[in-house]
Amino acid sequence: MAEVIRRLPGAALRNCILLAGEFTAIWLLQGPEGAWIPVLLAVFVLGATVPHGTDAEFLARTFVALLAVAVAVAGGITWDRHTLHDRGREEQAVVVERTMVEDGSGPGPSLRLRTEAGRDLPGPVAKDLPVGARLKVTVDPDGPTWSVGGRPDRPRWPALGTGALILLQTVVVARISLRRGT
Repeated sequence: MAEVIRRLPGAALRNCILLAGEFTAIWLLQGPEGAWIPVLLAVFVLGATVPHGTDAEFLARTFVALLAVAVAVAGGITWDRHTLHDRGREEQAVVVERTMVEDGSGPGPSLRLRTEAGRDLPGPVAKDLPVGARLKVTVDPDGPTWSVGGRPDRPRWPALGTGALILLQTVVVARISLRRGT
């Protein structure tokens, strides 16, 4: 028992470092134009290095790293939906540009939108509408977050999923940190 208590601060520190990295990633990924690839790669590397100093093998490190990426993605989705639910404003947007993009399975339409208030919405929309068409969007007046359609409901299920992933990650990191042989 004394050995487990001796390892407890290391387990708590590892989990706090991982949670801080994930929160930072969620903050950096706000809105549709976040730097997804480099941020999630950094989270993966952080997740793989957190078990340093333990006897965790490749599979355990990879599992922790994949959980960290899943927490960052689920947390980002939950944060954006919560933001739009709490302070989102419904507006009409106009299609200002329509292009065709190659997505691997063939060409598909990609739209750029501008609200009637003059705000350009970042990121393409995968819908097939002509230039000048109008559609309803919900925008965050204070940030980059927006979505097509009306104001979303409270994100209970995404929040529950994110919480479950954080709980699983905490258990796995604690188990790796507290087991014998480290």
